[in-house]
Amino acid sequence: MPLFGNKYPQDDDRFDRMYKLYFPKLVRFSQTYILNREDAENIVQDIFLKLYNNRSLIPYDGNINAFLFTIVKNKSIDILRKLKSSMVSNLDIEVVNQNLFSLQKFDENNFSLDEIEKIINDAVSSLPERCQMIFRMSKMEGLSYKQISDKLGISTNTIEGQMNIALKKLRVILKNYLPLYLMII
Repeated sequence: MPLFGNKYPQDDDRFDRMYKLYFPKLVRFSQTYILNREDAENIVQDIFLKLYNNRSLIPYDGNINAFLFTIVKNKSIDILRKLKSSMVSNLDIEVVNQNLFSLQKFDENNFSLDEIEKIINDAVSSLPERCQMIFRMSKMEGLSYKQISDKLGISTNTIEGQMNIALKKLRVILKNYLPLYLMII
């Protein structure tokens, strides 16, 4: 079941949950291409501010992951294009060109929402059972390590270890889908 059902999050609590869950993922995604954490944070912050101010007007129905990552991808492309025009170093221009090409080449629209969900779910389902359960609680339910620890009656160190295992395995499984991997970390 999607995080917010079939509607865009209208109320503040649901919007806060979305922000807390997706902000770090979206920053990592943008930073992969923009290379500057502060700029990536500013991009994502601006997007969330616009979404918050216009949340009642957004006719959203679908996969929140694809929706948010598409917006961040497009904004990152805009920033890279502007950055490219102001650069003087050929080496810097080449790096920006490579990042811009990579970002433009990844088009989540080449995948249906069902395909994206299937790729991610298959990857997560391939994890060992306990590791999978902890990963889902953390990344898909948005629980903190402490909350998971309390719920399962195991130490936070165990939770951290299981999450490290999950992320290493998922990085290998999703190596051909870097943006999809960034969606779930």
